[in-house]
Amino acid sequence: MAAAKPENLSLVVHGPGDLRLENYPIPEPGPNEVLLKMHSVGICGSDVHYWQHGRIGDFIVEKPMVLGHEASGTVVQVGSLVKHLKPGDRVAIEPGALREMDEFCKIGRYNLSPSIFFCATPPDDGNLCRFYKHNADFCYKLVPEARPGHLGPLPTPFGWGSFF
Repeated sequence: MAAAKPENLSLVVHGPGDLRLENYPIPEPGPNEVLLKMHSVGICGSDVHYWQHGRIGDFIVEKPMVLGHEASGTVVQVGSLVKHLKPGDRVAIEPGALREMDEFCKIGRYNLSPSIFFCATPPDDGNLCRFYKHNADFCYKLVPEARPGHLGPLPTPFGWGSFF
């Protein structure tokens, strides 16, 4: 008997008030990406806003979108060019990752790049799912003493708190 293929249950918003638990395909990581088995994902006010209103300002849910961006997980597979992470590493995820190098990236201000990908911001899926692929350069190892799920989702809200 063949082993059952793992499910990738994902929390998906389809529009205002329309939230569903759906099974998505498990993604294959590209050369600079890692596949993560998610530990925990915080529920942010933006997730609730997309669910209740289907939008935040100009960011409108026009197609089904997986929610979640405050997350941690365990690396299960690495792309061919990834050298600093290996299967078994536990990581926190920077939800804003680059699609391409530009002038903002070169001066260390990638957060201003118009090419940035941000988890769970239309049209991009988030990581409130069982398996998620992400740019390895935006995954940060957690200390071995950290219990899974306890610290991983916190860098994003702490980062915002220190910004203000």
